[in-house]
Amino acid sequence: IGREPAPMTADYAAEVAAQRIVVIGSAGRVSGYMVAWPEVDAYFIDNIGVEPRCQGSGFGRRLIDHAAAEAGRLRLPALRLYTNVAMVENLSMYMHLGFVETHRAEESGFQRIYMRLSLAERPMSRRRQADD
Repeated sequence: IGREPAPMTADYAAEVAAQRIVVIGSAGRVSGYMVAWPEVDAYFIDNIGVEPRCQGSGFGRRLIDHAAAEAGRLRLPALRLYTNVAMVENLSMYMHLGFVETHRAEESGFQRIYMRLSLAERPMSRRRQADD
């Protein structure tokens, strides 16, 4: 993307203090994390990451499912997130999960694609798994 990605410069201590971080792991090791919070009309996922050694193991999907469960608990109709336009793998994965592009914007020098997942349109099997 031509510069250090935004998650590399994030203030994670502040995110922990604000109780915005969810961590997922196995065998006593952190495998992934998500920085997210409720907004007026959606549960916003600011940052999500999975250790390279754990990618493809379902941790990212479980974090998304956790966000969906939180949105449901708070009676929010959707999830919202963004990714960098250069992160084509992320874009493909989010589209596969049912996210749709809402708009593009340049922010702080980053070219971002904003996406939204309507929870009402989410396949029942994923909603049921998120509730478990």
